[in-house]
Amino acid sequence: MSGTLMYINNSAVDAAGKPDPFFLQELPWLKQRFDRIVVICQEGVRTLTGEEEKTYPLIRPLGGRVLSWIRLPFTRELWRELRHLQRDGVLTPRNVVKVAAFARRGLKMHFWAERMMRALSEASTTLYAMWMSFDGYAAALCKRRHPGMRFVVRGHAYDIDTERVSLNPYFMKQFIADQADGLYLISETAKKQYLSYMQGKVDESRLHVLAMGSGGEPVETYREAPLYTQGVLRVVSCAQVIPIKQVELMVEALGKWEGGPLCWTHIGGGEGLEELRRLADRTLGPKENVICELLGQMSASRIQKLYDERAFDVIVNTSRKEGVPISIMEAMRHGTPVIAPAVGGIPDLVTPQVGWLYDPAEGAQGVLNALQKLSSFTQEQAESMRRQVREYWNEHCCSYSLLPRLFPEPFRHHVRR
Repeated sequence: MSGTLMYINNSAVDAAGKPDPFFLQELPWLKQRFDRIVVICQEGVRTLTGEEEKTYPLIRPLGGRVLSWIRLPFTRELWRELRHLQRDGVLTPRNVVKVAAFARRGLKMHFWAERMMRALSEASTTLYAMWMSFDGYAAALCKRRHPGMRFVVRGHAYDIDTERVSLNPYFMKQFIADQADGLYLISETAKKQYLSYMQGKVDESRLHVLAMGSGGEPVETYREAPLYTQGVLRVVSCAQVIPIKQVELMVEALGKWEGGPLCWTHIGGGEGLEELRRLADRTLGPKENVICELLGQMSASRIQKLYDERAFDVIVNTSRKEGVPISIMEAMRHGTPVIAPAVGGIPDLVTPQVGWLYDPAEGAQGVLNALQKLSSFTQEQAESMRRQVREYWNEHCCSYSLLPRLFPEPFRHHVRR
């Protein structure tokens, strides 16, 4: 596919020029498919030259910032959403400020995008919004002005779920749906949440489910299950130590572990890390059959290096709410089976062929029961599941396998009246 990609992602690059891991994950594939990539984010804009190294310095056109404030009071979508709030009885000063701030951020990114589009052809330009948020709004504004461009937008959890963000239905969702050629939601759960307030307001033929996927090439080197090569059940978990992730359930579950030697490795920092260390010392310290290592915060590259160097028998997720966790996919790439709660988009990812789902109401006991099932496997059963996990990742989780669905080739641009 030739032409230009307008990559609109509010968090693509930070103020210091450091690119977002999700952006870097997709970038190699996108560079192969498009002649030019223009990045629009909250911190500024830039056209990629192919010579970037570790940082991506941005330019910050003053015009977009000024125009966004000037145009805000005259923005029709803002007034439509304020009427929407009024109809639903939630037109409070706080909500007005939040929706207006959302609109202004979208307008700023839109004006920056328009500045970068001046010499572009509509027919050969694709608008790609990473979030169904103000970046999706900015792209929708561009699509309305340039109807010959193709516009696709992703929807995740934070930008869809009303439990996480109660104002999601009022953040230009109707306008984005009206303009988009394709809306790609991260899971069936996200689609259900979206349709809870958009049913009958969106052309569902343009609504698709497509996981975010994880980066990297398929792993060719086969890693055997450590339980049978080392005699130790090696368990890994990867999450921030914050309340919604419930990492303490791992300590509770392993405190009841009565099987053979087990080593639990946790990746992730956060506000609760030190308390988790103390809890692990009290609960697991006296146990002779459990070893615990809390590695703290690690970069994406260090996590991948860890998985490259060390094999694990299983990855465990204990979250109360999730989208479709990239952390699970990163481990699956190496053939690691999964234990996870049946919440959010996890059931879309974890099938009986690749792991075990437990009822979140079971908590630590659900984790323990699944670990016991895994430890009862014969080596042949364990190795068979590990092969199935790798095959599943290659087909359903690899970004390079998923992105062609987001950018089908050829695509015939069309103008909807």
